[in-house]
Amino acid sequence: MQNEPEAEIGEAELLLRAVLENLPVAVCRYDREGIFRFHDGKGLELSGGVRPGEHLGKSVYELYAGSPEGVEAIRQAIEGKGSHLVTKAHGLTWETWYVPVRHGGEPGAVSITMDATAARQREQELRNKLELIEKQQRVIRDLATPIIEVWDKVLTLPMVGVVDSLRIAEVMDNLLTAIVNKDARYAILDLTGVDAVDTRTAGYIIEMIKAIRLLGAEGIVTGIRSNVAQTMIALGLDLSGVTTVGNLRAGLKLCMRRMAAAGDAGAA
Repeated sequence: MQNEPEAEIGEAELLLRAVLENLPVAVCRYDREGIFRFHDGKGLELSGGVRPGEHLGKSVYELYAGSPEGVEAIRQAIEGKGSHLVTKAHGLTWETWYVPVRHGGEPGAVSITMDATAARQREQELRNKLELIEKQQRVIRDLATPIIEVWDKVLTLPMVGVVDSLRIAEVMDNLLTAIVNKDARYAILDLTGVDAVDTRTAGYIIEMIKAIRLLGAEGIVTGIRSNVAQTMIALGLDLSGVTTVGNLRAGLKLCMRRMAAAGDAGAA
């Protein structure tokens, strides 16, 4: 009757043989001189038409002198330092793990190579999908907060829905950039469609008006709902320096009157 350790070794060999014969894997063992002492696996034929056992007794340093990265990884593994490489060959992507081993008390190395083409393709497809989603989200954000030049040197930013601090920070950056690019004199923040703002956002709106002023333009807030106004008052925000009017139409008329009074031809 076979004892337990022998049975375990036999089972391990059986499992290894099943892997090598059925999966796109190549396993090689090298002695301390870099000589192939084990060379097997279905992946060998896929990676260049090499037959299992074909390299036994040969030097990896001579056979693969044209692949310095892999040769160096084997050299380091023999010295005790493992590593992992991803390479492309014969139209496929390969992942190889280089592992230090000792055989009969002598240092050596094992390389385990797998065809990772399908996995890498799936990863790339996932990255492409994530990039597409991010682009779509940017488009949605832009559509949700469009900056419109309604009149020469007059921009309006109609905001809709719930405005949180993350969204308002991005909107602020886009608006200030548009003011500079279009040399705008007025920027109307229309809050008619805003259902609610958080406490940080209310402060951001005031900061946005101040930033607009620093760029030499004037910020006008229109359509503030009662609950939004109450939030700002409850926070003790100073609205004395902020021009507010009831709706967007009134805001546009105010801009036109001020431009006409200043003799701006664009208001004619």
